[in-house]
Amino acid sequence: MFSGSSTTDGNNMKILLTTLFFITFTTNVHAHSGGQDSNGGHVNKATSEYHCHAEGCVPPTSILILEDVLDPPDGEPSPPVTVAGSWGTTKKWARNTIYADQNDTFYCGCSYTASGTSGGTIDQPSCSYGGESEGYKKRAAKLEWEHVVPASLMPVRSFQCWNEGLPECSKAGRSCCERHDLNARVQIFDLHNLVPSVGQVNALRGNKRYGAIDGEERKLGSCDFEWNTSVAEPPTVKRGEIARIWLYYVSKHHLQLQEGELEKFLQWSNDDPPEQWEFTRNIRIKAMQGNGNPFVEMHEEN
Repeated sequence: MFSGSSTTDGNNMKILLTTLFFITFTTNVHAHSGGQDSNGGHVNKATSEYHCHAEGCVPPTSILILEDVLDPPDGEPSPPVTVAGSWGTTKKWARNTIYADQNDTFYCGCSYTASGTSGGTIDQPSCSYGGESEGYKKRAAKLEWEHVVPASLMPVRSFQCWNEGLPECSKAGRSCCERHDLNARVQIFDLHNLVPSVGQVNALRGNKRYGAIDGEERKLGSCDFEWNTSVAEPPTVKRGEIARIWLYYVSKHHLQLQEGELEKFLQWSNDDPPEQWEFTRNIRIKAMQGNGNPFVEMHEEN
């Protein structure tokens, strides 16, 4: 059984978040000092990058990261975290394991049929979806995996791999980070941040922050998702889940919030506590990735 929302839950969450702000996080990567592992390469301790040396070397599809930090709720060291070696593998894990029996899109509730290694086809009539008059309409039938916290808003956006590039990259940017910076992959590939989305909605949202928009103009049929040039307004029933993901990124990855966002997300989380699926999702991610979202787990009834 799980507890519902309450003033106490909101206060506990604020205490937890405040505590996390004062914790110093450092990351130590399990790595070789200079020899070669079974893949024909090694992780450079100084840069957290995987380097191939042997002919035919293939970077590992998953690498263990051990965070040398204290977990504020109980003071115990946090467990190792598994991160995929590529964006394609991350999406495959999300679709085939985390959402294996939950094939509805996040904002619009459209059902989808899996196809390919990580994609799928949206059943638009299942949710009375309509976006024929909006941009990116060719992506309306396509399943995509959306970052609730956009990659371009994450701290990784300030990494060298994204801005100046690395010697291993032909150019700087997200792709360089995903391929050659292990710490960047920990942020970008975090399974807690991925939700299935109608491709058109994913494109229209882009990297907009969440907020409220006056009026309820439905431009996508029955889908309760609005946007303008700077803000995306999600359905009320998804705001708590969104808030808990953003708060998780603040505590786990040092995401910087804008003025008023902390109070907004705390309120959203309190008004819309987790339902059973969010607990199930968190359990599955924890089993695969190695860590749960404390802002979900704090709602569990002890």
